[in-house]
Amino acid sequence: MTPEVEIVVPSDPRWLRVIRSVVQEFAEEIGCNSQERREIALAVGEAVSNVIKHSYKGDPSRKLTLICRNPNARFEVEIRDEGEPFDAGTLIVRPPEEIRVGGRGVYLMRAVMDEVEYVRKGDTNCVRMSKMLQVHAR
Repeated sequence: MTPEVEIVVPSDPRWLRVIRSVVQEFAEEIGCNSQERREIALAVGEAVSNVIKHSYKGDPSRKLTLICRNPNARFEVEIRDEGEPFDAGTLIVRPPEEIRVGGRGVYLMRAVMDEVEYVRKGDTNCVRMSKMLQVHAR
């Protein structure tokens, strides 16, 4: 059976620390090294921040769901929300050398994860990310 953890939290920035902790704990449990844990937590934090800021427009009364899985030596994560629809085709990914505040989250997500996918099913947005893990002795 593939290990999995699912949590539902308010879309409030105060919960980002808890989300990152859950992600890092799950990553450690499945054998990720410290660099992989940091990178995955960074990507998830950026994705959740985007949901809070853009999909829910800062409304802390809304909920988001985080699901972490470990199929086939991969770390997979889904972040689901029921906010504003998101069209990834209109996304402008800013390079890190461009001087401006904000707009680097998606770049970071894509830089540290192997796959980043945006899906809309009915009223639900879903960001799916995955990272192939290095083999580690436990």
